[in-house]
Amino acid sequence: MTLQTLEYFIAVAQYRNFTKAAQACHVTQPALSRAIRGLEEELGCALLVRAGRTVTLTPEGEVCLTEAKRVLQQCEELKLRVREAERKNQRPLRVGYLIVSHLNAFMQCLGRYGMAGPLFNLETIYGTTAETKERFASGEVDAIILPEPCITDLAEIEWAYITRSCLYAIIHKANPLYEREWVTLDELREQPFIMWKERNLPLLCAAHIQACREAGFTPRVVGEGEKMGDVLAQVTLHNAVALANQVSSAVYPGDCRFIPVADSQEKFGTVCVWRKGDLAPQLTALKEILAVQG
Repeated sequence: MTLQTLEYFIAVAQYRNFTKAAQACHVTQPALSRAIRGLEEELGCALLVRAGRTVTLTPEGEVCLTEAKRVLQQCEELKLRVREAERKNQRPLRVGYLIVSHLNAFMQCLGRYGMAGPLFNLETIYGTTAETKERFASGEVDAIILPEPCITDLAEIEWAYITRSCLYAIIHKANPLYEREWVTLDELREQPFIMWKERNLPLLCAAHIQACREAGFTPRVVGEGEKMGDVLAQVTLHNAVALANQVSSAVYPGDCRFIPVADSQEKFGTVCVWRKGDLAPQLTALKEILAVQG
């Protein structure tokens, strides 16, 4: 008796027809018939009553059907528990990040595809750009979540989008631009700017400044922030503007709005980066999810 034979028997019981059951099991009808006869011989009783092209279950067949379903269900539970044990015993997938809202977007992406539950062993590590990239280079983390402009100095990597985004302007409610559905970079030229601290996110700061220069002006910087909370506080204090991407707008409600910058390019998304050729099992699963997401 094999699990495959039990599957054949369940199919015959379901379809009450050997031809249809064989088609459903992707096997020839003679092979399926031989398997069922072998099962009856092994159990020492008839399980089916054959009447032309249809079959019905004997009382013994009804018992066999119930038990066969239970055996197959137990086999599925066994597989699930073994996989769960395997994942729990695996080294966690270690992911470095710089900005909390980017990590939130990453976790939401995993959750949409069922990877954020207890079967997925994940460890997240916060740090500055320099710290995170150093951990990545040394192998301390398997992947890193970065603003898209921050990957230009990395070599031998592969990466995928978590979200794509143009620039968003952070506008305080006291600013006349607050009620706008969108703004342009040119409309921001006279505004005081809050930037991310350059020592934390140099490439992102450079990308924001370059976007302004391409629009014909150099931003007048009146403050810097190390984290998004710092940036928002400075925007409020100075009634200034700051630049971010789309994912931050869902995380920081309050006295500021995140308004799309209509004439900015869509090159300010959030990306997940890993070392080229890394075949770690959990990283492979992550790559498959991000391929669907992208």
